[in-house]
Amino acid sequence: MNLKSKRALWPHALALALVYAADNVNARCDWEDFPVMSTMTLAPVLGNTTHNRQQIIAKEFRTPDSKDSLERYYWRRWQAPIPSALPPWEQLSLMTDTGCLMTVQYQPTDTGTTGRLIMSNFAQSSSMPALGQSLVMPDDAIVASDTIMDDGVKSGRVVILASAMTPDEVSRFYTRQLRSEGWALEHEWNQDETHVMVFRDGPALYNVLITPAADFTQILINTEEPN
Repeated sequence: MNLKSKRALWPHALALALVYAADNVNARCDWEDFPVMSTMTLAPVLGNTTHNRQQIIAKEFRTPDSKDSLERYYWRRWQAPIPSALPPWEQLSLMTDTGCLMTVQYQPTDTGTTGRLIMSNFAQSSSMPALGQSLVMPDDAIVASDTIMDDGVKSGRVVILASAMTPDEVSRFYTRQLRSEGWALEHEWNQDETHVMVFRDGPALYNVLITPAADFTQILINTEEPN
């Protein structure tokens, strides 16, 4: 793959993931600093999770208050949050002066409002692995997103890649490479140019979803193994 072709993939790869940037490498995040409405019922969603080398905490919420009430609350608390949308969610975000990003994702329901409170810590550690490290991927692959999760019982990883290879070429690549590393192809499903493959090595799973895009191939990898 030539340099021109590889550069052409970057805008498409970056569009696959929501990526933020911050300058403060000494950032610290404290969940106690996240404003929570008194009517909210919270449940943990993500705990020990790293997304693109940034630590994330997320909690699901439900409240009988309306969407408008929620928006008024966070506009009062944060003064000037940044509104955005990630369908089906609407979002309000604030970057603190310590480099901590707080985001409220929400949507109305028949009984109020539901959503997630997400806190991202931008204190990146130089000892953390590079995006996509240790994963099987084509030589030309660009890592758009890399999320690592560990709930104590099992660890998982979700990675989104972009490649200039065709979907069929990517499918053959993973079948060849993973089998050579001892993974057994347990299930395979193809429709048009979309490929779904499930590999197993004992209790460990390696799922690969391959889908065509405008001028590149998107690869979604989901791995899971017990600790």
